[in-house]
Amino acid sequence: MTLQLLGRTSSCNVQKVIWFCEEASITYENKFYGGKHGGTKDDFFKSLNPNSTVPVIDDNGFVLYESNAIIRYLSNKNKFLQLDNYEDVALCYQWMDWASFTLAAPCAIVTLNTMVLPEDKRDSDKVSKSKLQVLSLLKILDNHLLNNDFIVGGHFSLADIPAGCWYNRCLNFDLDLSNYQGLNSWGLKSVGQGYGRGYSLNLINKWLKKIH
Repeated sequence: MTLQLLGRTSSCNVQKVIWFCEEASITYENKFYGGKHGGTKDDFFKSLNPNSTVPVIDDNGFVLYESNAIIRYLSNKNKFLQLDNYEDVALCYQWMDWASFTLAAPCAIVTLNTMVLPEDKRDSDKVSKSKLQVLSLLKILDNHLLNNDFIVGGHFSLADIPAGCWYNRCLNFDLDLSNYQGLNSWGLKSVGQGYGRGYSLNLINKWLKKIH
């Protein structure tokens, strides 16, 4: 049975799962929920995820939510992008959570107030403060990547996917990243090269134009 993915493609959390599936050549069917598509408060969806958030997967009857848990599950099941060293695994999880919560929080505020809300509801002060937070956080990643080709282990891994999704979102925030050499070099390697990564980058950029 084809993997069922529930969630709108404008969500960075859904993009993580799609990116992994594209990298691993996993066939999936994407059903749009959330945002303008609605449906997350319906009884059916809440029976799958009582939190009413996306993404959710149904893998032949096995239901799972939370994007990081999903890509870890798919990685283990398909033996793809796995790390052997337990310290690298721990670092991978650390950076996945950092991107998904620490970096994502101010990014979400910028997204909400520049792309989602009606113009008369947007808060420019929140945008300015959140952009400064984003720049400060990206500098942490930039410093790390000045001495590392990828986030963990010297190779593309699960750690690069959440950070890569939010990095691409940040490219639409009108930020000056010209002095972020480590970050930008990693961005080209992680999402700009190779069949899977180049394809994923093109998808993400299309989704960003349709944010809702």
